[in-house]
Amino acid sequence: MRFALAGVAAALAAAPAFAQDNSIDALREQLGRLQARLDQLEKERAAAPAAPAAAAQTMPANVVTGGDTPGSFKLPGSNTSVQIGGYLKLDAIYDRDQDLGDTLFVDGLSTSGAQREGHFRLHARESRLFFKTSTPTDLGLLRTHLEADFFGGGGDEVFSNSRSFRIRHAYGELGGFLAGQTWSNFMHFAGYPETVDFDGPVGVTFLRQAQVRYTLPVGPGSLSVAAENPEATGFANEKDSSPDLTARYSWTGKTAALEAGALLRRLAYDDGTNDDTATGYGLMLAGNVALGDATRLMGGVIWGDGIGRYVYSASGSSDGTAGIGEAYIDADGKLEAIKTRGFNVALLHQWTKRFRSSLSYGQARGDRPSNLFPTSTRKLESIHFSHFYQVSDPVTLGFEIARAEKETQDGDSADALRFQASAKYAF
Repeated sequence: MRFALAGVAAALAAAPAFAQDNSIDALREQLGRLQARLDQLEKERAAAPAAPAAAAQTMPANVVTGGDTPGSFKLPGSNTSVQIGGYLKLDAIYDRDQDLGDTLFVDGLSTSGAQREGHFRLHARESRLFFKTSTPTDLGLLRTHLEADFFGGGGDEVFSNSRSFRIRHAYGELGGFLAGQTWSNFMHFAGYPETVDFDGPVGVTFLRQAQVRYTLPVGPGSLSVAAENPEATGFANEKDSSPDLTARYSWTGKTAALEAGALLRRLAYDDGTNDDTATGYGLMLAGNVALGDATRLMGGVIWGDGIGRYVYSASGSSDGTAGIGEAYIDADGKLEAIKTRGFNVALLHQWTKRFRSSLSYGQARGDRPSNLFPTSTRKLESIHFSHFYQVSDPVTLGFEIARAEKETQDGDSADALRFQASAKYAF
């Protein structure tokens, strides 16, 4: 404003008509009064309270704003960022040889000859919903994750085709500590392929359970140790007396990833008359590597005693008649851990920006005395040939051909062939 007043003064002083009507002294007096008024206004503005700034500070308490993580929003009046998401998925399944349920659970293959051919069904059980939060604290960022789907039991196909809502993940993380339910620390993500079938290939670690975990950086990767929920399977009168202990080291680079893990557990039974314990242990190694810009090779191996529950499709029934299992009770009442091994390998290829395929193979094996458990599972195999087409960012169509085979301790075998298609809508 001072520059404007100076310009006006200069213009007036230079105008001959104005100079004839007013004296120079009168003009200076007017300019002086204007300058004094300007100074007064500036002082009043400086002394006035910062009302607009205060209003801006209180406004977020009453409105929803963007959160600190992508796709999140902040709860009004807090520093907590919330993200809600998930997907809806329809699966269409046709079993050429057997009715295997909603997943290719090869341990359920019947070797008695009572096979059902030509079974078709539709379901949306895999649909899921998650709720994540992140909150800054004095100890670092607090993260929580609650996720559920409809792959629980219950329901029927007569009226609503409903299924029970079940917890997948429910945990919190702060300062390297995790407490709650999530993937086991013995999982190998680097070697787990993508399939249309919900559970994927056999021979991989696949388990979610409650645990307490601590993760810290070690070298170029991270080391995590955990105490996890114990649950013995495959023999009668099992007793869980101590948590399963796990350790895992993971590293991820630009073109490759590597994971190694260890598991230690205590197996026990008590039938009121006899009791015994056995030690279970396992080792895991998995990874993947890029073979060019569009192809990736991945795989993993698992080996140990009494670890059947951690290997997909290798857990057994409580009476020991099905599944590879974890342990068995011999004729002397001694608890014996079952040697279990599994592996998987997969090749993934991105044909175009929207179309990708994967070919995966998995196998799990376990050995029990055939004279005591002739119909128990000795070997499981599966192969998945999967294709995915991304119609748009949130919509993906899938198609898959899968084959499974089961062999029992007495040499009997069975196989199944499945065709599966899906439509997935993420949000």
